This record gives sequence, structure tokens and C-alpha cells, in this order.
Amino acid sequence: MFQTCSQFAFYQTSDSPSQPFGSLFPLSFSVQQCMDIFGSQFNNSAIAAAVKWTNVYYGGWNISTSVTNIVFPNGSIDPWHALGITSSLSETLIAIFIHGTAHCANMYPARADDPAELVSARLNITSAIGKVHAAVYSNTLAMLMY
Repeated sequence: MFQTCSQFAFYQTSDSPSQPFGSLFPLSFSVQQCMDIFGSQFNNSAIAAAVKWTNVYYGGWNISTSVTNIVFPNGSIDPWHALGITSSLSETLIAIFIHGTAHCANMYPARADDPAELVSARLNITSAIGKVHAAVYSNTLAMLMY
């Protein structure tokens, strides 16, 4: 919740007239929730400024020019995948698109009846994170030995 209020602002709202849910959860509800949880400084203008800072710092839509070593898993039946990165941007910005899975399926404990694509995705995620960990560890060790 803190990242939503201080960096992302990916709120689910009913402000748009082009949705079927009525007007029970407007953006103002989410902003008020941030203020109630984290203090009055988490108001609409502060959240907007924080999101702008996050996008500038991490690259926003130009993320591939400013960061490395990220794995972006997305499931094909997760509605959030429309906002996600579903194709790899580089060798260190790796998208893993998992057909037939929903939100965070790759994070659930493995089960015997998991689809083969989910099993493969977990192995690919583990491998990608392992490579980054090994490189960071190696570089840190080299710096300590120097």
C-alpha cells in the first residue's frame, strides 16, 4: 500500500463513466485512504508529485534506458498484464509471459498439477534472479578483496 501511495498510484477507481461498477469507489476514496494510513501529507498533489518523481527516476515508459536486472512475470488471464511489460526489453529486463495463469500465479507454492508453462516460468525466473545474484555477489566479493 505504501508504494501505491508514494510511488505508483495504480488505484482501481470508478471515476470513468465507461465502466459498469457505478461510482462507489472514486479516486478521492483512494487518496483519503493514503492520508488515513500514512498521514495528511499523502494528499492528491503530493501523490502526483511522487508518481512523477518515480517515473523520472526509473524511466517511466523509457524504463529500458535507466534500469537493469528486472524480471517482469505476467499471466495471460491477469487483467493487470495490460499495464505490464510482456516482451523482454533487453537481456537484463526480462519479460516472462505465462499463458493460462492469473495474477501472481508464479509466486504461489508449486503444486503437482501446475501447468507446464507455469513450471517453466518459475525456473526461468529463478535462473534470471540467480544470475543477477551471482554477478552482484561476485562484484561485491571482488571489491572486498581489492
